Amino acid sequence: MNTCAKGSCPKSKRLVRYCCATVLVLIAWSALPQPVTAQGGALSAEDTIRAREFALGSRILFSPDGKWVAYTIIRSHAEDGDMARRTAVPSFVRGADVYIANLATFEERLITQGAFDNWEPAWSPNSQYLAFLSDRDGSGKPKVWVWNSNDNLLRKISDAQAGLHPLQWTPDGRQIISSSATQPTEATGYSSDGEVSALALQRRSTVKVYEGTVQPDAAPWSLAVYSTSLELMDIDTGKTKTLARGQIGTYKLSPDGSHLAFTIAKAFEKPAVQQILFDFTVLDMKSSESQVAVSNVRLSFDGSGFSWSPDGTRLCLRTEGEDQEPPSYRTVSVEGKPLHQLTVPYVGPDSNSRETPLWDESGRSVYFIENGELWRGEVASGRTERVTQVTGRRITQIIPKTGSVLWFRDASSAVVVTHDDEGKQDGIYSINVVNGESNKLMEHGQCYTCVLDEPAIATSMDGQKVAFVAEDAVHSADLWISDAEFKSPGQLTRINPFFDPSLMGEARLIDWLSDDGKRLKGVLLLPAGYRPEKRYPLVTYVYGGGLLSNRFDRFGLANPGPLNMQLLASRGYAVFLPDTPLNPGTPMLSLAKTVLPGINKVLELGFADPDRLAVMGHSYGGYSVLSLIVQTNRFKAAVVMAGDGDLFGLYGEMRSDGTAYGVALTEHGQALIGGTPWDHRDGFIENSPFFYYDRIQTPVLIIQGSDDPAVGAFLADQSFVALRRLGKEVEYAKYSGEGHSPAQEWSYANQMDLFSRMIRWLDTHLKRPPEG
Repeated sequence: MNTCAKGSCPKSKRLVRYCCATVLVLIAWSALPQPVTAQGGALSAEDTIRAREFALGSRILFSPDGKWVAYTIIRSHAEDGDMARRTAVPSFVRGADVYIANLATFEERLITQGAFDNWEPAWSPNSQYLAFLSDRDGSGKPKVWVWNSNDNLLRKISDAQAGLHPLQWTPDGRQIISSSATQPTEATGYSSDGEVSALALQRRSTVKVYEGTVQPDAAPWSLAVYSTSLELMDIDTGKTKTLARGQIGTYKLSPDGSHLAFTIAKAFEKPAVQQILFDFTVLDMKSSESQVAVSNVRLSFDGSGFSWSPDGTRLCLRTEGEDQEPPSYRTVSVEGKPLHQLTVPYVGPDSNSRETPLWDESGRSVYFIENGELWRGEVASGRTERVTQVTGRRITQIIPKTGSVLWFRDASSAVVVTHDDEGKQDGIYSINVVNGESNKLMEHGQCYTCVLDEPAIATSMDGQKVAFVAEDAVHSADLWISDAEFKSPGQLTRINPFFDPSLMGEARLIDWLSDDGKRLKGVLLLPAGYRPEKRYPLVTYVYGGGLLSNRFDRFGLANPGPLNMQLLASRGYAVFLPDTPLNPGTPMLSLAKTVLPGINKVLELGFADPDRLAVMGHSYGGYSVLSLIVQTNRFKAAVVMAGDGDLFGLYGEMRSDGTAYGVALTEHGQALIGGTPWDHRDGFIENSPFFYYDRIQTPVLIIQGSDDPAVGAFLADQSFVALRRLGKEVEYAKYSGEGHSPAQEWSYANQMDLFSRMIRWLDTHLKRPPEG
């Protein structure tokens, strides 16, 4: 289950981060070196679990002098068996190392020595230092460290525990702004019950008292996760000065270092929703005085979406529209005074990109993306105009050169990242902002946006070099370097060479009509060594509401580690990932109307054996599996990972801090019920597979982490108990101490066991005949 509706997360861009994504594919096949294609055996689970990865959401950073590029790679679970146990470090950077590469020689250097957790690199303005966060002092808590390029030494700046925000240098290169996690005085959602605390202590009571009057709306998560202070840290002395405290989302220092802008999470907009309201604040670094420039604005979960003008005198802030309202772009002065509001026409609820606006060099205009198109706003007049759209493509990102200034390859040509919704591939295009003409620079069936945080393309200070990560269904992610023309990209890394001997399956796109007559797409991963005359066992990987065809250009299609679908393809399975748009009020029925016709199309095309079908899914995908097998007996096996079957149970799930994520999820989020169980009792019942478990004829394997914070283990217990009582064929594997995401959080041993158990279940029930 995603920790947020519609694939969003309370990310704080490194804070409560992750529900989502990875990147790569092979570049111009004729121009670039190709990995060796294996003639050999199946992809091993050991290889996929020990594979190194680029840290999800990390940044590629050129040194200001243009000599080096820095990046962050996660060590394998096999190399670092206890990475999942370090709770003070976010799961998405456990086992991370910081690397730099020489752009002249392509020589790589591991500067963090392959130990502990190291992430968020940031170059000093003179390129002498590379600062980063690390727990390498053995405390298990992140601190600020620097690597000195002159003597190749690492040094801890301070013993103060750092927060998870990116580090920012002051223009003079002598100080660093870092966040520091703070403890709220009272956890959101329950009462401290001070009147009885002394008595409770005397009797050694472990009671925790929750009061509905404290938080009657049952927030989906506690805004205390944003609680932090911003510290100004001297790199020589380690002395710190507190700049601000609060529930801080995102902060950015002005180009001249005179002001600091940041957002503060205030409250959820209304009951049972996930939209947060923020205050947008500007701090004078000299006087330490701050003022709220805009109050109670709707921003994305991390409070980002704003940028400084090149001269540091103005800011542009993107705010979310309400209901059917379009987003707006507000410009404010450094004193916090409002200047203009820039608006764009409303096209649809899913048309907005949420990209941060970027300025031109003069500071007269801002550029942004809406509705897949490039727009320009004139700051002085407040007028907006559409610059262009790329025919057959949707613009997804604009690329900065430095800070918040748009990268122009020449006087008029900006660079954007696009997505081809038909071909399911990313592209790099040049846009002439004067006449609107577009020119394709690179598009090779790859994904460039699957791993890195915005932006996906990094540029050197002079704009002459670019770096990006690329992947496709067959080739795992690697870092590439190119000139500004993208003519001859060179592969800088080869982080998982042991994949080369394995024969991978080829991905294809297919389309079909749902039972409601809507044209849908899906990805079919063919078995390695596919032969057209054979019919293969088919595993359908589902996630309700997801457009899984967009995973066409991702290595392994689904998830890293044991859920890499190439593991199945290299063992003779075809794998199908269908799009599954859901209708409000009837998500369970919608799954049958979208998935089953898609499977029919795969069978019609002759790829699969109709008597050997299986279905599997993780999180909301686990719910999707249960929803399907209560409506059809076509599947011979099912695998439910971290899935729930009872929306009433999900609604009542509560964390120890009193927050209740399931309330927002079911009422106005991913579950699409539209209200409370008292107002929509029938909807909760009709969309809870639990009430139809007596219909199940499919053997079910249930997989669950005992400490899953998103889908409580009691929900998996409930499914197992019910299916066992009904005499159904069911196996329940409950992994003690494990959380929600196997690939990111689980131990190496448990990931290996999960895969072995899953493949044994599929092999047993699909009964593949001997190879002919």
